[in-house]
Amino acid sequence: MSKNKINTKVLSGFVELLPQQQLTFDTIKNIVEASYRSSGYVAIDTPVIEKSEILFAKAGGDTEKQVYRFSKGDNDLSLRFDLTVPFARYVSEHYNDLFFPFKRYHIAKVYRGERAQKGRYREFYQADIDVVAENELSVMYDVDIISTIASTIENLSKLCNLGNFKMKISNRKIWDGFFDEFSISGEQKASIMNIIDKKAKITPEVFDAELSERVKNSNVERLIKELFELEFIPNIGVSIPEKYHSDFSFLSANEKMKSGIRELETVIKSLQTIATDKFIIDLSIVRGLDYYTGTVFETFLDNHPEFGSVSSGGRYENLCDNYTDKKICGVGGSIGLSRLFVPLIEDGVVTNIAPGLVDVLVIPQNENCYLIATEIKNKLSEGLVNICKTSIIYENKKFKKLMEYANKVGAKFVVIVGDDEVKNNAFTLKNMQSGEQVALPINDMLNELKKNFNR
Repeated sequence: MSKNKINTKVLSGFVELLPQQQLTFDTIKNIVEASYRSSGYVAIDTPVIEKSEILFAKAGGDTEKQVYRFSKGDNDLSLRFDLTVPFARYVSEHYNDLFFPFKRYHIAKVYRGERAQKGRYREFYQADIDVVAENELSVMYDVDIISTIASTIENLSKLCNLGNFKMKISNRKIWDGFFDEFSISGEQKASIMNIIDKKAKITPEVFDAELSERVKNSNVERLIKELFELEFIPNIGVSIPEKYHSDFSFLSANEKMKSGIRELETVIKSLQTIATDKFIIDLSIVRGLDYYTGTVFETFLDNHPEFGSVSSGGRYENLCDNYTDKKICGVGGSIGLSRLFVPLIEDGVVTNIAPGLVDVLVIPQNENCYLIATEIKNKLSEGLVNICKTSIIYENKKFKKLMEYANKVGAKFVVIVGDDEVKNNAFTLKNMQSGEQVALPINDMLNELKKNFNR
């Protein structure tokens, strides 16, 4: 009687892809990496596990409840929940060895114990870029981050046929100045910001009810709703509807709000030299993480509202304060690779954007041909390195089954090594797309493959 077998199903909220799906995902990831590199960002990596005090210094809010935390000996450890906080530690640790402004990218897995659902995972890839400097950093780097993210999403959208997208942009200083005006701070401020961050995800009725419960001041509640109606006109500035002029009389003396409005106008005006239809101002964008202090943004696909925000980020002025006395400020952005592309790949929406698993497959037809077939495979691998992927199959099966395998791995060419080929020292090269085949000595075959793949 056999033992009960262990259930091999992957944990809820974690993802495993089949080989061709993984190759598709890796192709997308490589495109993002190439886009970041081309904009002058350099790669770094940080440990998956950090000391809990490092991460909890900046977690806050709902995120803190989602951190995977555990003990090992006397060490209190956690899995990173994003890539920005570890980056802050990295900058603090290696400050003397870095050059500023420092532009970095990091594409890696992060972990959050949130409720698992389609497109919401507990282990997922983020693709981050950041710029940091000491003391001050031009708001034009906010433009650089947003435009780089936009360009990257544009490339991915075209490749995967995702349609148009919008980047909604706001500035936290506007809200911080507003709350200062009415002496709202601490937990109450965080609670109100949290419901504002959820405004687009819930019904107006639910938003109104939760806002009223958290604000507990009808005048402030009314002003918050009126803030959403302010218009920002490029080259002119903020436009307050006439009926609200008296309500916002305090704005002219509120330096923090005015600073946020100026920064927002600069960012939008600069971005509109790139495109006029992709970037819009939306003051409901505040971002859930509490370390943002200025520009904030989120990105939404017009044809896929079910995904919510597919990229986000913003400006932070005090991220490293818990780790160093140096005044480090920065701005960053992130694309949620797993959240967006894993469901599309699993559902077959995104296909045929990656090459096959193998480009050239060597097929010995019987065991007597294994040695010469191995020599051929090794010579092709050396001659075609960095050009294509070469593999070999050692299976004593009918030729039809071997060709079925070649189709499954997406081989573009097969090299058939049988007794007659060995005897004549001319091996069959078959083009799997056209069906054409020709018998060639190995050196001639290598040259023919080089010509095909270079073409």
